[in-house]
Amino acid sequence: MAKPTYEELQRRVGELEKMVNFKISPQEFYFDTRDLIYFKGYRDWSLDLYDRKIEDITGYKLEDFLDRKVKWLDIVYDKDKEIAREAVKQALKTDKYYLAEYRIVKESGDLSWIKIRGFITTDANGDFLSVRGVLNDVTLEKYGQFTFESKGGGLAWTNSLKDGLYIISKDHRIVFMNQTLIDLVGDHIGEVCYEALFDRQTPCPWSVMDQIEEGDVCFLQEYNLPKTRRIFQVRSIPIKLEDGSIGKLGHLKDITETRKLELEVEEFAGRQRAIEDAANRAELGIFILQNHEGIEARFRYANNAFSTITGYESIELLNKGLTDLVHPRSRQEAMERYQLRQKGETQDRAYEIDMVRKDGMPITVHGSFALSSHEGKVATIGFLRDITERKKGEKALWRSQRLASVGRLAAEIAHEMNNPLTSVLTFCKLATGIVQQEPFPEQRLSDLRNYISYLHSETERCANISRNLLDFSRQSEIEIRENDIHEILDKTLTILRHRAGLDEIKIHTDYAAELPFLSCDFKRLQQAFVNILWNAIEAMPEGGTLTVTSNFDREKDRIEIQVSDTGVGIPDDDVERIFEPFFTSKAEGKGVGLGLSVAYGIIRQHHGEIHIHSKVGEGTRFSIQLPPGSNTLSVEEQKEEEYIFTTAAHTK
Repeated sequence: MAKPTYEELQRRVGELEKMVNFKISPQEFYFDTRDLIYFKGYRDWSLDLYDRKIEDITGYKLEDFLDRKVKWLDIVYDKDKEIAREAVKQALKTDKYYLAEYRIVKESGDLSWIKIRGFITTDANGDFLSVRGVLNDVTLEKYGQFTFESKGGGLAWTNSLKDGLYIISKDHRIVFMNQTLIDLVGDHIGEVCYEALFDRQTPCPWSVMDQIEEGDVCFLQEYNLPKTRRIFQVRSIPIKLEDGSIGKLGHLKDITETRKLELEVEEFAGRQRAIEDAANRAELGIFILQNHEGIEARFRYANNAFSTITGYESIELLNKGLTDLVHPRSRQEAMERYQLRQKGETQDRAYEIDMVRKDGMPITVHGSFALSSHEGKVATIGFLRDITERKKGEKALWRSQRLASVGRLAAEIAHEMNNPLTSVLTFCKLATGIVQQEPFPEQRLSDLRNYISYLHSETERCANISRNLLDFSRQSEIEIRENDIHEILDKTLTILRHRAGLDEIKIHTDYAAELPFLSCDFKRLQQAFVNILWNAIEAMPEGGTLTVTSNFDREKDRIEIQVSDTGVGIPDDDVERIFEPFFTSKAEGKGVGLGLSVAYGIIRQHHGEIHIHSKVGEGTRFSIQLPPGSNTLSVEEQKEEEYIFTTAAHTK
């Protein structure tokens, strides 16, 4: 390969000086380092690019180049393609330094001038492999050069530009303004530029006129143009005028909306940081889930609070999916909800989830989720709060209040069981008297049968009372099943019936037919009704009527139960506080104020509502609304279906 000539070496040194020092002679056109785009090009003219500024220059997306949908030679202007190819050949023959200026066709169809330079690498045979270098848009410089090199000095092309252009002489006088700039600030040709355009008394700090001799030139500035109240990027380019003197080509690009958007982004980012900081302080876990790299519901982001709740570091979570953290008993529901959200279904209701920490400890969290996006794809954003300790406290409160109810009921039920037990003893004595007679009096055989029948019924009565009390007092975990609300109410009333009878309280029930089943925890809901009914009974010390009704509101899709008494009523001031823990209007020693609070909590846990209406001296009415279970058949229809299914199973 021939050695480069002295002139070629000088050219290379000159270009390197431009790239390193970014200083050129006044006769040439300046470029700003911020305009440079670094690239790597290959034999097939495909490019690897590292800057989205290529989109401003070409109009094509960066991804179009990276995905090889667009190759560089494809957008080179047809008449200039040979220039691009010849520059490669020339570089391979000499010092492998590529330098060229030519036009490209933007996606919009407009032409732009590109300056491109870099070093070529070759294989062992000297064939082209790749080129690494920089490129930038020199359209304005080229047009300025062509304008002032031409004798006609035609400037009509500048009036079609959306950016403002002006030319000043060495003494800062405006010698030209394009129509875009005139429309913005008015016609000021002949005036001093810094006074007319920038409302200054001295030359602008970015002017190249006073600094050009020193070679220390500022090329790009931002300025708030007073006459327009908009922000412009002001670019100064030294040019040689027709008379041989050095002037300046000024380029004003409106960046007002860009700066506003950047400010909004900065403010948004600031708010996001503040929200994240507040969330961490409040121990509110925030995370993003997305299907990613073959993992469904993979964690794509997690804040510090979420890491604290789960015990995993953020970097560990990014390699895990939701199923890795959710307890097996909650996994199916959590994934079903996630999949529905990914399909665009809105789910407003927050719910509790059982999870497992990194150390294996089970925890309960309260979560709310929303459809979002991450990196341009659909995602789920979630917010979690650890309620494990709160749940333990609720459980302890529920158990203690339940045991208190059991103790209170035990004394009353003991009295109720005395009556059937007395009958049992009486009939036992009568039956024994007959059996012990010698000879056996066969004529009294029918009496003996009757006594045994009475013994059986009274014993069953005692057993039922004991069984109800034991069922009520037995501890168990939460168990959500489809239950008949009337069965819950009847069993609850059975426990309290004797207590009501002591105060001569009549119990009246009015149940609606064909109510749907209720998805609930039988014993917890029974606990709630025990507390409400007991409160009603104690409100009628002189006797009265306790009424329990049920109904199904099809419009609201709610099962409604009303518990009414004809008791003393509740004052208005106390009604507002009736569900507060430890609030009681009873005499000291008659209660600690937890019954209605526990009932309220249980009903809310079942996604229900409880309301109270009371008037002093007339009585109180509790209204409870509960959502029906997934099975909307009536009790009778469900029993009929169960019978049909069982019969069919046995006949096979």
